[in-house]
Amino acid sequence: MARPRSYEQDEVIARVRDAFWECGYQGLGIRAIEEQTGLGRFAIRTVFGGKEGLMAEAMRVYTQDTETYVLAPMRARDDVDALVEMLEGMVAPHPETRRHFGCLMVNTSIENASLGSEMLGNAVATHFGALRTEVVALTERGQAAGRIRADLDPATCAEFVVGSVMATMVLNRAAADASGGAAYVSEAVRTIRSWSA
Repeated sequence: MARPRSYEQDEVIARVRDAFWECGYQGLGIRAIEEQTGLGRFAIRTVFGGKEGLMAEAMRVYTQDTETYVLAPMRARDDVDALVEMLEGMVAPHPETRRHFGCLMVNTSIENASLGSEMLGNAVATHFGALRTEVVALTERGQAAGRIRADLDPATCAEFVVGSVMATMVLNRAAADASGGAAYVSEAVRTIRSWSA
């Protein structure tokens, strides 16, 4: 599949991402994609391989943003505060946020249970696999530095964090409120803080 080659196309993909994020894969028809993004049917078919390929490209951009703004900063940390800050940031008030739509990846994983798209399933698995990897690495660094309890299993910690991210974003989406998952985050943070050595 060809990737966008120009700045305008990058902007279009950002609009596509936001449209899928708000409406979901099944909730966004080709006509709505054309209206919301300016992409024509021909471009959707030839450049992206159809709606599924377009969604995969939107998910790639979403994952790239997560890498830049969430995962990369985590690599310099060895303390549970990095995880706490990430979770609390998911429910913190912010004037320009789409968190009330939940998480594009969580929403897609739920939709894909009935769709059964291998392409979309792989994109979701890649996204959350990267988060798991970073949480495991952070936990191991923290244990080596004596800042995180040595009796904890890093893989189990990672599963807890990924599950907390998913739950928080589902709660935000269900409440149509960027702080819908705040009570859940408060309890998750209490658990994560208990991991400190």
